[in-house]
Amino acid sequence: MNNHTDIQTLLEQWARSTRMGEQDRILNNHSESVIIYDVLPPMKYEGVEEYRKSWDEWQPETTGENIFDLHEVKITAGHDVAFAYGFIHCGGTLPDGKTFEDWVRATFCLEKLNGKWLITHQHISMPRG
Repeated sequence: MNNHTDIQTLLEQWARSTRMGEQDRILNNHSESVIIYDVLPPMKYEGVEEYRKSWDEWQPETTGENIFDLHEVKITAGHDVAFAYGFIHCGGTLPDGKTFEDWVRATFCLEKLNGKWLITHQHISMPRG
């Protein structure tokens, strides 16, 4: 595989794990010291453990499979650093049957460490309407 394909696969695995609510797999390809900027407070998470701890505070309880699909992803990869950006269409069904969905922007910075691509920075933002 080449770097572009490896990164595309990594991002698709992340999206699938997020869509399926596989909390134990979502951060498998993130650096332990990742910095994550997200749409909800506190908006900055330092490290995978801090982000994992916050998951239940902001992740809505849903039933069935969620929507979490990458769109228009562009990847630029060098030998050991890369970045990718695009959109995520996300949503789901709440326990009361109501549905929700949003579009967010996503940027990822990656480093190849010990031969493996890892996300070292992730930035998710939502446009204001």
